Amino acid sequence: MIKNKKILITGGAGFIGSHLFENLIQEGNNTIIIDNFNDYYPGKEEQIEEIIKKCSKSTEYSIIKGDLTQESIFNKIDRDIDIIFHLAAQAGVRYSIEHASEVTKNNIVSTVNIYEFALKNEIKKVVYASSSSVYGNPIYTPLDEEHPKNPISPYAVSKLCGEFYADLYFKEYNLPVTSLRFYTVYGPRGRPDMAIRKFFELILGDKEISIYGDGEQLRDFTYVSDIIDGLILAGEKKEAIGQVFNLGCSNPIKVNELVEKMYKIVGKNKNVRYIEKQKGDVDITYSNTKKANKILNYYPKIEIDEGLQKTFNWQRIYYKKNIV
Repeated sequence: MIKNKKILITGGAGFIGSHLFENLIQEGNNTIIIDNFNDYYPGKEEQIEEIIKKCSKSTEYSIIKGDLTQESIFNKIDRDIDIIFHLAAQAGVRYSIEHASEVTKNNIVSTVNIYEFALKNEIKKVVYASSSSVYGNPIYTPLDEEHPKNPISPYAVSKLCGEFYADLYFKEYNLPVTSLRFYTVYGPRGRPDMAIRKFFELILGDKEISIYGDGEQLRDFTYVSDIIDGLILAGEKKEAIGQVFNLGCSNPIKVNELVEKMYKIVGKNKNVRYIEKQKGDVDITYSNTKKANKILNYYPKIEIDEGLQKTFNWQRIYYKKNIV
């Protein structure tokens, strides 16, 4: 548990970032968010407003709107920082295929700028959010951290590049950085383009779901609170410095089975069509988390049925508020 620290969260208004922000301010941490609040992901302002409404008057936080590729953004940070959680990125595997240069600039330049800022200001810990997409299609499963890296999208390449820079800054400049490879994170406040949120919205609206490929691909869906636990553990533990860890649930499910569960939760008849598999999509994500178990004491707690129900409970309310 991280308490009474000065924390910087990049991408702190996004899906995972907003959950981390909520957790950290509840523990009395003085927390700064930097986020560009771009159009790719609408609703960020409302998410942060909802979290802040729950805060006590003594809660210390600040929000900086800006672009991490511009070094001038760091001049707006008006206090010393103990820990940086670098979650900001232009997300989306499919988006990256059509916008490769944008994703390359946003994800790589912003990450190098964070490492430079951390180095100059002698930050005690940097936690970098990477992705399981760096592995590409697996040679064996479950995938441990030593599995060969074969990224098949610009997004995945950009995330792996951030890891390479983390390793460089750790080995050459002693930057205390840890990289975490997230596996298909889902839960309340998920991005609108993510499968589980998108599927629930379509089911609630009595619309057809499109599944890419044959639906037999396996996904290691990981509930957002388990990812937050992993982030905080990585931020706490000195043993994590200079290391890379998988953060997953280690219990993959076929997309077809996932959809069956979702229709059952909503209580509606299945309405699905299958379309061509998309570029950049891997066949299997399946995490080996033994290293995180041993060094971080990371153990995911939320299985898919519970996680889907929690997500639906949030999304049903969100849908009613926003239905046109």
